[in-house]
Amino acid sequence: MTPEKQETKTKRIAKNSLVLYVRLAVLIIVGLYTSRVTLDILGVEDFGIYNLVGGIIVMMNFISNAMALAINRFLSFNIGRGDIKKASDVFSMAVNIHVLLCLAVFVIGETIGLWFVNTHLVIPADRMFAANVVYQTSLISFSLQILSVPYNSDIISHEHMGYFALTSIIQTLGKLLAAISLTLFIDTDKLVTYAILMVLPFVLYFLMNTIYCTRRFEEASYKWIWSKSLFREMSSFAGFSTFGNMATAIVNLGQSVLLNMFFGPALNTVRGLSLQVNAAVQSFAGGIYTAVNPQIIKSYAQGDIDYFNKLVCTSTKIGYFMIFTLSLPMILEIEPILSVWLTEVPDYTSIFVRLILINTLIYNFVTPSWMAFQATGKVAVIHLTTGCINLCNVIITYIMWKNVQTEPYFIIIVNIAVSFIMQLATMILQSRRLPINMRMYGRSVVLSVMLYSICAAIIPIAVYSTMEEGILRFVVTFALSVACSVFAFYRICLDKALKDYVAQYAKTKIGKMTRKTQ
Repeated sequence: MTPEKQETKTKRIAKNSLVLYVRLAVLIIVGLYTSRVTLDILGVEDFGIYNLVGGIIVMMNFISNAMALAINRFLSFNIGRGDIKKASDVFSMAVNIHVLLCLAVFVIGETIGLWFVNTHLVIPADRMFAANVVYQTSLISFSLQILSVPYNSDIISHEHMGYFALTSIIQTLGKLLAAISLTLFIDTDKLVTYAILMVLPFVLYFLMNTIYCTRRFEEASYKWIWSKSLFREMSSFAGFSTFGNMATAIVNLGQSVLLNMFFGPALNTVRGLSLQVNAAVQSFAGGIYTAVNPQIIKSYAQGDIDYFNKLVCTSTKIGYFMIFTLSLPMILEIEPILSVWLTEVPDYTSIFVRLILINTLIYNFVTPSWMAFQATGKVAVIHLTTGCINLCNVIITYIMWKNVQTEPYFIIIVNIAVSFIMQLATMILQSRRLPINMRMYGRSVVLSVMLYSICAAIIPIAVYSTMEEGILRFVVTFALSVACSVFAFYRICLDKALKDYVAQYAKTKIGKMTRKTQ
C-alpha cells in the first residue's frame, strides 16, 4: 500500500473516531436525562417493573452480539477483497439466520419467558397486566433489534460511521420523546403507554437502516440463499464468540452472587456503582476500536500485513491511552467525585472503583489483538482459552472465601490477576497464530506503554501525595494527570510519522483559528 493510501485510511479512522465520540457524548447525556425523566413520570415502582421485566429479554442479547461480530468480520473481509458476490451471499445468509434467531427468541419468550414473568417475579397483583404489556413490547423491540443487526453490521463494515451515529442518536432522542410525551396521557396507565411508545424508536431505527443499506450498498439487496458451508462457517465463528461472551456474563453474575452470599446486598450496590464508573471510562476506548476494526479486517483480507500490524499496534496504544488518561486522575481523586455523585457513599466504593479501573487497563490492553484474531477467522482457540481462564475468577474467589476470611475487594484483586494471565495467554497465542511481528509489538507497544504509564503517573502522584486534600488538589491533580498523560504519550508512544501527522494537523487547525480571528 502506498503512503498516500495509508494516510487516507488513517484520516478516515481519525474522522470516524471523532464522530463516534460525539455519538457517545450525546448518548450518555440524553440517556441519563431520559432515565431521570422516566423515573419522575413513572415513579419508583413502575420504573422498577419496566427495568426488571424488560431486562429478562435483554439477557438474550449476548447471542445477537456474537452474530454481529461474525457478520462484521465476514462482510468486512469480503468487502476488503472486493468480492461483492461473496459479500452479498454473507448478507443474505445473515438475514436468514437472524430471522430464524428472531423466531427462536419469540418461541422461548412466549413460553418459558412468559411463564417465568407470571410465576416467579415479585410484582404487585394490580400491576401484572402492565408487566405483561411491558414484556410483550420488549419482546417486539428486541426482535426488531435482532433483525437490524445485518444492516447495522453492513453500515459499520463500509465505515459509514456518520450515518451509524445519526441513527443511534435519533433512536435515543425517540426514547426521550416517548418519555416526555407521557405527560400528554393523563387518564391512561403510564407504564402501559410508555411500553407501547418505546417500540416506535426501534421501528424507526430498523426502517432507517434497512432503507439506507438497500439504496447505498450493492450487497444489501436481499436474495434467497441457503449455503450450508457458509452457515457452518458463520455459526462456528459466532459460537466460539458466544462462549467468550457467556464466560464474561457468568463471571459478572458469579461475582454478584458471591458478594451477596458472603457480605450481603450492600456490596452488590458497591460493585454496581463501581461498574457504572468503569463503563463510562471504558466506553471512551470503544470509539477507536469500532473505527479501526473494519480496517484491520480489510487489511488482512487484502494481504497488506504491514498495515495490519501497524493498525493493531497503534490502536492498542491509543485505546490504552484513552482509558489511562481518564483512569489516572479518577484513581487518585475518586473520593470527591463519589461525594458529588452520591448523597451517601457506601463503604468500600472507593477501593472498588480504583481496583476495577486498574483491571480495565489490563483487560482492555489486547482488545485490538482479539480484533486481529477475528480478522483471520481463527477464533476458536483464543475464545476457549481466555474464556476458561476468565471463569477462574469465580472458582478462585469461592474457594478462598469459603476457607479464608478476607476483605470484599479481594474479588477484584483476583480479577486483576486473572486478567493479567489472560493477556499473557493472548500474546502467546498471538505470537503463534497471527502474522504479527512480536519483536516490533514488544518494543513499540508493550515496553513503550509501560514506560509511558510510569512517566505519566510520577508528577500527578507526587502532587497528590504532597498537597493537602481539597478542591485545589483535585483541580491540580486532574489537570496535571491529563497534561502529563498527553505529553508522555506523544513523546514515548507515537512514532515519527504519527508525530509529524499530529503536528501538521495541529498547525493547520491553529492557522485556521488565527485567520478567523483576524
